[in-house]
Amino acid sequence: MAENEKPSKRSAQAANRAALGGYVGIIVGSMGWLIGFAAVCLTSGNGAALARFAAPATAVSLGVAFFVIICCDYAVKLRGYGGMFQLALYGGLAWGMGLLLLLINHWIAPLIDSSPAMAKTMRDMNAVYRVDDLWAVLMLSAGAVMLGIFAFTAVRASGEKGKAGE
Repeated sequence: MAENEKPSKRSAQAANRAALGGYVGIIVGSMGWLIGFAAVCLTSGNGAALARFAAPATAVSLGVAFFVIICCDYAVKLRGYGGMFQLALYGGLAWGMGLLLLLINHWIAPLIDSSPAMAKTMRDMNAVYRVDDLWAVLMLSAGAVMLGIFAFTAVRASGEKGKAGE
């Protein structure tokens, strides 16, 4: 960087790089289960199962990731990196994890159970690929409550900005 650059410009560039890193982390994190599923499919010789589920599973995971990114980005623009950002981040992540748990329980786990090779691979890895739906519902509920508080606070804050500008 040039020495004559203003410190505020450098700090803005650093904040943009940090936000981009966070967004990439959210996307990679939401795709982690699919990466593990691909490894199990490939090592157990079930490439056909991977081919059948790869596109819809990627779409669902990316949808969840983009939902979390949109919530976080709106929170940062509204109030900066404070409590609103954390509420949006944790609420979005909890809701997304609950949704992915339900999808894995009712979409991927039956596929694994129907294939002896995949079930053996999962047992050999000591992997947990099915949990009680109670955990998924608790995650969905906690995320919905946090996102509801975030939405209420965001709407109230945007209404206050509108009144101040009148």
